[in-house]
Amino acid sequence: MIALPEKYVPPPARVTPVGFLAWLIRMQWTTVLQGVVCDVIWLLGLALTPWAIGRAVDEGLVAGDYGAFLRWLGVVVWLQLQHSLIQGLRDRAGSINFARAYSRLEMVLARSTSRVTIAAEQALAPGAVVTMAAESWSATFLPINVGSITSALVAFVTVSVLLLRDSVMLGLFVIVGVPLFSAASFLLVRTLNARSEIAWGAREAMNAVALDSVKGLRVLRGVGGEQRFLGRYRERSAELRVAGIRLALPRAAAEALNLLIPGLFVAGLTWVGAVLVSQGQLQVGALVAFYGYAGFLVLPVALINQAMTVAVDARVAARRIVGLLALQPLWTDGTGSGSAPEPAAEGCDLLRDDVTGLVVREGELLGVVVSEGGSARALVDRVGRLLPDDGEASVLLRGRRLEDWDIAAVRERIVVSDPVPFLFSGTLREVLDPWGRHGDDAVLAAVAAVDASDIVKSVPGGLDVLVGERGVEFSGGQRQRLGAARALLAEPELLVMHDPTSSVDAPTEERMSSGIRSHRRGRSTMIVTTSPLVLALAARVVLIVGDRIVADGTHSGLLESHPEYRALVMRAEGVER
Repeated sequence: MIALPEKYVPPPARVTPVGFLAWLIRMQWTTVLQGVVCDVIWLLGLALTPWAIGRAVDEGLVAGDYGAFLRWLGVVVWLQLQHSLIQGLRDRAGSINFARAYSRLEMVLARSTSRVTIAAEQALAPGAVVTMAAESWSATFLPINVGSITSALVAFVTVSVLLLRDSVMLGLFVIVGVPLFSAASFLLVRTLNARSEIAWGAREAMNAVALDSVKGLRVLRGVGGEQRFLGRYRERSAELRVAGIRLALPRAAAEALNLLIPGLFVAGLTWVGAVLVSQGQLQVGALVAFYGYAGFLVLPVALINQAMTVAVDARVAARRIVGLLALQPLWTDGTGSGSAPEPAAEGCDLLRDDVTGLVVREGELLGVVVSEGGSARALVDRVGRLLPDDGEASVLLRGRRLEDWDIAAVRERIVVSDPVPFLFSGTLREVLDPWGRHGDDAVLAAVAAVDASDIVKSVPGGLDVLVGERGVEFSGGQRQRLGAARALLAEPELLVMHDPTSSVDAPTEERMSSGIRSHRRGRSTMIVTTSPLVLALAARVVLIVGDRIVADGTHSGLLESHPEYRALVMRAEGVER
């Protein structure tokens, strides 16, 4: 069983792509070291086999000493046995290194995206995070290749020493020739890197179109735009295909060099060795060994080229990950503990917005009418701390600036329910109660409060039915009611609902309003809406025009006394503003 990382350790701040890859290796240095040891032993067994065979020929067969022949034959057998035995340990170390690096990389991506959230959507291209999660696994091969390149270098040095001992000329031929010919592979690094970047960008563009199509599938079908988006996807897919083909060319050249370089050495060493044997300058066993060395060099050269390709792909992936790590969240954690004073008596101030002067009192159902839609969205975002911290005391919760609260405490105490809620995949029970805090009775009670019991009864399995991505099987009104039920089940100190009934008919709207009031009785609820059915049930209603409260009272009182309120709520015509 492979032990995966249990504790999340964040990467260093302001790390470079190379520094991130070094951190990834350093975080599992013990298993990387195990892999290096196994790789070195594994490759040395192959490197020393030609040398042992050469000794068996010269000291045994040529010299007529069959005892020496058997001894060296035993050495050859032992080298092959240990090579076979260490192969299993090498594969195990490689699997462990890959699994741990993959798990750690997944943790980095998950924690980083959850840390920056909306900032990632604003700063990165659409589909960038999806591509990152799908393609950055290439970086997880890097810890495995540390052992590969180390063993290749150790084996190269070992073979060079053995060659120099038997023939200085052939030894120099290998020592100088291998690096010289291998340098041709490194000439491809820049081309590989540039074309990998292009292919990655093309993949991001294709994923962005695919995500847009999936998110807007219902809209596309409604306006008959499937073919247009299909054409866009085909264009992006064709661009990715072209980029992939261009990337395949230098990769194919690298693979060809893996065969060409060792082949040249086999031919060169064998020819030069044969000439030296014919001149009496080299023994037959040494020639056999040299031929074996030439064939063996195929492996370390291939390992070096493989490590080069992996390093290029890993660096491209690391550059994207480092870009994600460099993003800063739109809000920062406060320095306070997040604890709050004891709840005040009903009617006391719970929250105050200094921009508009809006006050939400303890335990009240407050209706808020805003003359402009943009101002309404800004108010909701500001009260829920969904906007970047600006350093100004704009909103106070229990007398303390929201910026001074830990963001986790704000999210627990203030919940914002959007008019178009996002429904995640999972069972309906998980969609409504993602924290798993409530039993079925409590879940069904919240569902009933927003007049959504018919939704649960209409699907097979009830709360156990699987909900697709974004709840595509539900209508807009059904999704809105389910989102409102989810907000009720969060049970925050302050629930902020933005147009919670905008997608339902009037009878449903009236039942929802009454259910929400009953379910939230004794707790603070702020509903931003212009619906008269909702406002009629609010204990207090305020009208905000241009970031300023211009009226405060009951729904019926404002209808009679304030023309602008009446115009907004009743959609009256001919009323001066």
